[in-house]
Amino acid sequence: MKIESVKKASHSNKTKTLIEEAYRKIKQMIFEQKLVPGQRLVYQDLGDLLHMSRTPIIVGLNRLEQDGFVAYETFRGFYVKPIDPQEVWDAFGVREALETYAVEQAIKLGNVEDIKIVEEKLQAHKAYKPHYYTRKKFVLDSEFHIQIAVMAKNRVLKLLLRRNFEHVYLRARLENYDPQRMTISVEEHSRLIEKMKKKDVIGSIEAMRNHIQSARDHVLRCLSDDGSEQIEYQRI
Repeated sequence: MKIESVKKASHSNKTKTLIEEAYRKIKQMIFEQKLVPGQRLVYQDLGDLLHMSRTPIIVGLNRLEQDGFVAYETFRGFYVKPIDPQEVWDAFGVREALETYAVEQAIKLGNVEDIKIVEEKLQAHKAYKPHYYTRKKFVLDSEFHIQIAVMAKNRVLKLLLRRNFEHVYLRARLENYDPQRMTISVEEHSRLIEKMKKKDVIGSIEAMRNHIQSARDHVLRCLSDDGSEQIEYQRI
């Protein structure tokens, strides 16, 4: 009986590992745009690509559906979930609430060393200058913001912010992103750091709010330019 129990536990652990691997690899393919918004996700194709059976693929897709990265429809099956203007508007509203709180707490709880790390994140973001938007540029941008959440000493805040970034940028189509936004973003980050170094809480909150709203408007313009059907989003 003990041997049988060990075998069952080993099989269960292996299955969990495969499910986690399927979830992670499919998510990474969405991030790298090997799977694009709207694309149908076929079990057999994914299984062949990842060298896995249907079970971990299906469970992994169910997890991705729960997280909002893929969707499921009868007769269509799973597909990569496109992002629409209302979701962008809502996501940036949440991000604004999170990050204005984060910057206030960062100024109160952070120190000179924390500011130095945030500045290093800014320099990494600034130094990478592709001719057009890439996933790496988004990652470097998000790491700057997440470091401010780290500076705020709030692990839940960091987790929520990372998830917010994933939902907007993981499912974004990059073709219509204006490269000039990269320069503007660095300038906005620099102004924010200067306010934080002076411990100007009100000025830092305002700088963060302006930056997030500017980024939101840029993403919404990109969605309007991609030729997809639009909806009226509610400005609450």
